[in-house]
Amino acid sequence: MRRQLTVHSRQLRVPAATPRQGAPRLLIKAWGHGLSNLFLNPRASSLKPALAAFVAAALLMPGARATHAETVKLNADAVAARAVEVSHVAAAFTARLAATQETVKAADAATLPSLAVSASLAQRSSVPEFAARINGPLQPPTVLYPDITTTYGTSLRLQQALYSGGAITGQREATRHDVEASAATRAQTVSELRLSAHLAYWEVIRTSASVEVARGQEERAKRLLEDTQALFDAGMAVRADVLAARERIASAHVQLIVARTAADNSLAALRSLLQIEAADRVELADSLAGPLPSPPGPLEELQRQALARRPELAASAAQIAALRSRQEVVGAQARPSLGAVAQFDYSKPNQRYFPQTDQWNDSWSVGLLASWTLFDGGKIRADTATVQFAERAALQEGDELTRNILLDVENNRRYLESALAAVDAADAARAAGVEREKESRERYAAGLVAMVDVLDAQTQLAAAEQQQVNARAASWIAVAVLARAVGQ
Repeated sequence: MRRQLTVHSRQLRVPAATPRQGAPRLLIKAWGHGLSNLFLNPRASSLKPALAAFVAAALLMPGARATHAETVKLNADAVAARAVEVSHVAAAFTARLAATQETVKAADAATLPSLAVSASLAQRSSVPEFAARINGPLQPPTVLYPDITTTYGTSLRLQQALYSGGAITGQREATRHDVEASAATRAQTVSELRLSAHLAYWEVIRTSASVEVARGQEERAKRLLEDTQALFDAGMAVRADVLAARERIASAHVQLIVARTAADNSLAALRSLLQIEAADRVELADSLAGPLPSPPGPLEELQRQALARRPELAASAAQIAALRSRQEVVGAQARPSLGAVAQFDYSKPNQRYFPQTDQWNDSWSVGLLASWTLFDGGKIRADTATVQFAERAALQEGDELTRNILLDVENNRRYLESALAAVDAADAARAAGVEREKESRERYAAGLVAMVDVLDAQTQLAAAEQQQVNARAASWIAVAVLARAVGQ
């Protein structure tokens, strides 16, 4: 029997899935193949071959195979790089930058000659012919305006701008400044994305550390309940102490639930920002137990770096330069322009031939085309004033932006200094809280203090541990914010 089943399994061939078939069609096909094999072979009295085909095809379905989760290892730099790489906002600004770069090509094309070809076909109504005896009274009349109902025309026109009053040059410069502004705006977006990634990264680390703090608080509450129960059994504690210890455990468990929820939310936010699959495991390289960041450099040096690196200032300067170039474009409307034109026509009939005949004829022309607007009702002056006022506004906004950036650097540098100082104080507070909690438990076990002293010591210790976590996380967040302020 085993040999017979082996033979049937070899005869059963499951076709490979193609993109057009897909796994569902393959599943049906394999099941039908197994049933046909069963009915065509009278000796096969069981459904095992068909079932084997069905199971084999089902395993090929995307949902049937086990998904292998990957481990994504992240540090602060990797988080920032990935946030920029997968960001839809960064991709949108990249597309806008590419579109702005194409405007430069369009502006440069104005300096090159343009060549246009055209063709026409028209059907006209019939009209009386006009003839005259232009060759003499005894000669037959000559048709001067024949009745041509179908006309054809082709034209080839070549134009070259020779002088535009500065309009072409100004437009070319303006588009290049627009590219600089677009590139600076994209750099600003990238910088903000990097900061958002750093903040999300350290928030995950902070909330994870808060979970450990809450878990330690719950463990201490459990030990306190065990000690209190032992003292109660020995007659050295009252029932109120046992109830207080149980209440402490419940309260600590609530804090643990809240901390876990915050940690899950922060991790979900980081996954969403980095577009990490839910099945993948995230492994963070940093922790709050590591070394602290370095103190900030001198304020003058940081401010100098900010003025040289901040993309907002580069975008503002590029916009001002573009407005100045557009003043040339607007002012060029008041100056004369000159261009060269060459044209070749091949039409039937050709209007330049007289008298007209229903025949193909060619003609050409070469010349100069000059124009000068002498009066436009004040439009050019108003357009020029509009651009000038826009430039003045941009200059004022640039000065205000510079002031805010200098203040931003100063405040964030001070924030980093205070965050580092707060870490030292938080470390000292936690160390004192540990000693106090330990001493209060020992004194409570000896019957020297009341239960409320132990509960108060544990509450203060939990607060000191959470304060230490917040202070250490704030120091790294301050580093990221200061780096963004100086344009790194």
